[in-house]
Amino acid sequence: MANKQEMLLMALAVKQGLIQKEQAQQCMDLQAALKEQKGVDLPLVQIALKKKFLTPEQADNLAGGGMDIPGVGDHVTVQEANRISIFEVHKEIGQGGMATVFLVSHKQTGRKCALKVLFPKHLKNAKFVERFVREGKLLKEFECESIAKGFEYGKAGKENPLYFMSMEFIDGPSIQDLLDRDGPFDEQKAIYVITEAARALAYMQERGVVHRDVKPDNIMWSKDGRVMLVDLGFAAPIRKDLAGQYEDETCGTVQYISPEQAKGMADLDIRADIYSLGATLYHMVVGELPFSGKDSMEVMAKQVMEGLNQHSLKGGKISVHMHYFIEKMMSKERDFRYQTAREVVDDITEVLEGAADLQYKPDADTSSPFHFSLSSDPHSSQRITKVGHSTGKFQPISGQSSGRMKPDGSSVKLPGQSTRSGSSHSTGIRKPVPAGNKTTSSLRKPPIKPGTSVRMPTSKSVKLPSPKKPGDSQRS
Repeated sequence: MANKQEMLLMALAVKQGLIQKEQAQQCMDLQAALKEQKGVDLPLVQIALKKKFLTPEQADNLAGGGMDIPGVGDHVTVQEANRISIFEVHKEIGQGGMATVFLVSHKQTGRKCALKVLFPKHLKNAKFVERFVREGKLLKEFECESIAKGFEYGKAGKENPLYFMSMEFIDGPSIQDLLDRDGPFDEQKAIYVITEAARALAYMQERGVVHRDVKPDNIMWSKDGRVMLVDLGFAAPIRKDLAGQYEDETCGTVQYISPEQAKGMADLDIRADIYSLGATLYHMVVGELPFSGKDSMEVMAKQVMEGLNQHSLKGGKISVHMHYFIEKMMSKERDFRYQTAREVVDDITEVLEGAADLQYKPDADTSSPFHFSLSSDPHSSQRITKVGHSTGKFQPISGQSSGRMKPDGSSVKLPGQSTRSGSSHSTGIRKPVPAGNKTTSSLRKPPIKPGTSVRMPTSKSVKLPSPKKPGDSQRS
């Protein structure tokens, strides 16, 4: 059934003599039949266009062009993209909320790249045009291995111009594609993606920019093992001077935005991106969104007011370490989250390396009175294999593994690359965190279980009492 805005548009079309009353009724009847028989919800104006009751120009001019009409001006064809003469357009490869994306070749250099062209309907909104141009400028300025490199950007034509930007073509799926295809990630793959994406955010933070739309759709996993942050359409300078002020609109995707974004606060910083990265991590390992609702307003209210589903976090689906990372990244109070993207990488690496150090390896213990290999005990080996693969919980990365991983989970060996676990590329060098810069949080790191061996903070050896034999005196 047509909504109020659609009915208003059709009434205006009839009043302006663009369409007959009978034709408008025919469109409404057809819309109802499509919904009832095929479950297809097609906008009235789009039906009128398909029936040729209206021309695209007439539909665009309804109400003086002041309304956003679904199906009108929200797509760019290959033929239209060919107006940008410096590129040879091969095919359309995607479409987002603001632009159509094509695979093209730069005619002069022969370089293959992705070409993003702004929807024509957004030309009327100066703010949208400004964001698009700012994204093109940022991508060209940035030099980060984890952010798609930008090339040309600008405007083609004077009448009905096309705003465009070209960027590095990423041969690989998005994290959302992988979730749709394969379901939840095992924890090792999820941690790899999140830490690599955090390195990109650290680069942006160092340059005073907040992304504002971190989500699985905007994280790509290239076949060469790079995890790439894309779509800087909502990126903006970090403005501490706007504290206490609010924006007219909320930017981002409601299922992943931070509480301060949902409130419309103007002084967003990297902690908003860290919350969204935590929501992405939640989706990756739990297999569902942190919050859902019947509409965007309900979801935004939950982002501000409701806590995470503890049954999903504590029901055995994820490890205690993963629970800790998600809770800290998605704290409602931004002062309790990680304060920098670099801190996300350092803390995750530290916690997981510590967990790996605490694992007892009996086959490597020459002093064990029960010197054996787990592989010789079928019951022990089967138990460990079963637990590791059925839960998908974190398994420490082998010391021989690569610092880069393909979307299928296999490692990528790079020339001259260190084989140390967790090695990073140029934008991800770990920096020591000064002792005085530690942030406090109400969250505690996962406790060490009783009976677990730990390294003592001293080089002195501790002499243990010799074991007593049966029959020895019980005197103290």
